[in-house]
Amino acid sequence: MKRMAGIVLTGLLLAAGTPALAGDAELASILFGKVYNDGVTAVQVGAGYRGRNGDVPLFVRHPSAALVRAAQAQAAGDPTLGEALSRRGIALHNVIWVQTAMNGGRIIYHY
Repeated sequence: MKRMAGIVLTGLLLAAGTPALAGDAELASILFGKVYNDGVTAVQVGAGYRGRNGDVPLFVRHPSAALVRAAQAQAAGDPTLGEALSRRGIALHNVIWVQTAMNGGRIIYHY
């Protein structure tokens, strides 16, 4: 056990003394994902997606064609949402539902 702790401590000391391969911003985006700060959250809904505590409504998991058309029209008509989609690389035809959060931000559910 002491030997393992010594190996880990040595590895940490060696890693701390070496220069970083990526900048701080790049390292944070690798570890935590990109932060866009545009007030838009994108949630990818796939097979078996339940969300936190199963809080995604059933019509988002199994959307109707009318709901999808309305969400895509809303995303196409709003320049902020259009920029957010293009920045994240989400195609407009993959948008399922657009929701306005309590803080005024937008949530885009997509495939």
